[in-house]
Amino acid sequence: MNLYKRIWPACLLLLLLLQSFTSAASAASPVPAAAPARPITANINGSFITTDSSPFIESGRIKISVRTLASLGLTYSWDTATRTATITNPAKDTFRLIQGQLTAYKNGQPVQLDSEAGNYNGRMMVPARFVSEAFGYSVYYERTRSILFITSKDYVPDTAALLSSDLAAARLAAISLPIQYNFTPVSAAESGQSRNYTYRFAANDATRYVYENALVSTVVEIKDGAAHAVWQYGTNGIPGYDLYTTMGGQQPGYMAEMSHDHFRYFGGGYRASYQTAADGSYQSFPYFTRNYGEVIQPIPE
Repeated sequence: MNLYKRIWPACLLLLLLLQSFTSAASAASPVPAAAPARPITANINGSFITTDSSPFIESGRIKISVRTLASLGLTYSWDTATRTATITNPAKDTFRLIQGQLTAYKNGQPVQLDSEAGNYNGRMMVPARFVSEAFGYSVYYERTRSILFITSKDYVPDTAALLSSDLAAARLAAISLPIQYNFTPVSAAESGQSRNYTYRFAANDATRYVYENALVSTVVEIKDGAAHAVWQYGTNGIPGYDLYTTMGGQQPGYMAEMSHDHFRYFGGGYRASYQTAADGSYQSFPYFTRNYGEVIQPIPE
């Protein structure tokens, strides 16, 4: 018993010291905060559109302002008294949603929603997939660039625009295609991991580009009117990965050509950089956008 009485105070002191050390270490090395989510961009029938309220994800469901659906030929009305949104398509089918309810009505018949409609900052936001598919549209959310693609049944990509002599227009047509994968993209490639991003192109070329989110680079080729990811590799921004570590696909042989023209968003501003033909150095200029499509700028001759 005497031995216990002598050892116990020392053990208690050691325990208190360990707790103090742990608390100090936690204060000195806080867990990094998650990167703020990048606003979702809407692309309807191949065109980037400006929305009155950015789409967002809630409980795994993408919500979109009903006013945005006007780009699909849908009309919209709002009844303040009943808090009901009524959407009508060109064929006069009607879709009625009541704020906060999971039951909607298509042509008067009840239909269950997987997520209710709601009012956010004065904008009626509805589940994008359900509303669009109810009227026969296709919806695809590309996580790599945080773009919501909505297309009508009769929509066909404008392949002529991809071959336009207007280089900026051809490049815009290229980035307006959803990226398709034949391998599983890594989660670090998703736009939610970084708000900053860059498009890189070869000189006078719109048929391939590199999309970077400061952590992962994705090499994309345009073939037969579709955008295909052919290689995904890590930059030096991911712990445990060296520069050019392959994360999916295979490295193409033309990577040395893919840094001629840059269109970059960083820290809230845009800047284009282009390599001069004379000495290989770069010129650059800042610019502003009203629409995601304006990220692609004409490069001076």
